[in-house]
Amino acid sequence: MKWLHYINFLLIFLFIVAICVLEEYMVSSSLELVQTSCYEIEKCVSEEGGLQNMEVALALENLEYNWTKNEAGLCFLVNHKSISEIGQEIAKMKYCLSNDDVELFMTGVDLIKLYCKSYMHFMGANLHNLL
Repeated sequence: MKWLHYINFLLIFLFIVAICVLEEYMVSSSLELVQTSCYEIEKCVSEEGGLQNMEVALALENLEYNWTKNEAGLCFLVNHKSISEIGQEIAKMKYCLSNDDVELFMTGVDLIKLYCKSYMHFMGANLHNLL
């Protein structure tokens, strides 16, 4: 009967490891998608030379869509206050787009990339999120 305890322990351990791996995959894939959208925006701005064109507006809408689509899942896995900066920067970028403020717009893109990079470092597998 003691071997049943070992099997139960092993199953619980494997279940926790599987959930942690799934969490890591969801967080990293969501943040990589946002980073890819930021690179698309940088490419559009450099090719077009400004913000007042449809390509930049569509790239920003794509960024906002990718973020809002994955934000709910990330909020389930991590504290929402930890990731709210990206949504705030997207709102600032939309304002900069309407005012044609290229410098502040590109600063927002750089900040989002920085947030994503730093979030990938501290949002790894976390046993606290499982409990």
